[in-house]
Amino acid sequence: MKKFVNILLAICIVALIYIVYGSIMNPIRFENEKKFRDKAVIQTLMDIKAAQTEYKYQHDTYCDNFDSLAEFIKVGKLPIVKKIGELTDDQMENNWTEEKVLKLYAKAQSAEIEASRLTGRKAAQKQYEADTLWQRAATEGFIEILEDGTKNFLFSRETEFVSLYDSLYKGRINPDSLRYVPFSNGKEFELSIATDSAKTGVVNHSFEAKTLFMTYLGPESEDGGLDKQELINLLEDCDDRGRYRGMKVDNNSGNWE
Repeated sequence: MKKFVNILLAICIVALIYIVYGSIMNPIRFENEKKFRDKAVIQTLMDIKAAQTEYKYQHDTYCDNFDSLAEFIKVGKLPIVKKIGELTDDQMENNWTEEKVLKLYAKAQSAEIEASRLTGRKAAQKQYEADTLWQRAATEGFIEILEDGTKNFLFSRETEFVSLYDSLYKGRINPDSLRYVPFSNGKEFELSIATDSAKTGVVNHSFEAKTLFMTYLGPESEDGGLDKQELINLLEDCDDRGRYRGMKVDNNSGNWE
């Protein structure tokens, strides 16, 4: 009888240890896995925001669907200004600005183009105008005119257009997969845009992309989801704090920041 009681007591102790261990480790395991999944979701939301920011810059509004946003990422171009040189203190004291220098170049180039289209005296006059402008640029120290007539630009601002996808993502993402919430078994982020006309008449555009915790942590997510009780605790905490029950980003920031 005593032996049976000892065995029963040992079983109870093991069970108690298991329960205590589980009560300690379950929240830790839940939090570790949540952080892992959160990180992937946040990165995707930031990638969406990067695309939306550039879309707004080029279209003056945000994109309201993932099909168009993915296509924009694939074929879009990003303007990059290639800079050579900076204005010196003396040049700025002479009231030169970047805009004025570029206008000087434009006038000289325009005169050269016109000269090539004309003949006779008119062509010579236009070419003289171009040469005079280029010589002024050389005198001011913006270019060097070599013996063979080649121009070496010491100051220039040239806009080049590069692949938006390569520039923003460097091959890291699949544009068509940007809509999908990580660990969600193929569920999509909610994407919306809004337009607000202020009393001043200024039109403000905004966008929002979001997903619920249940989408990538709940029972329908990968591997059947995380611990149910811990998930309930998370959602109740969100309600208590008046916080959205998930992750979201807009044109300003994300709710994790």
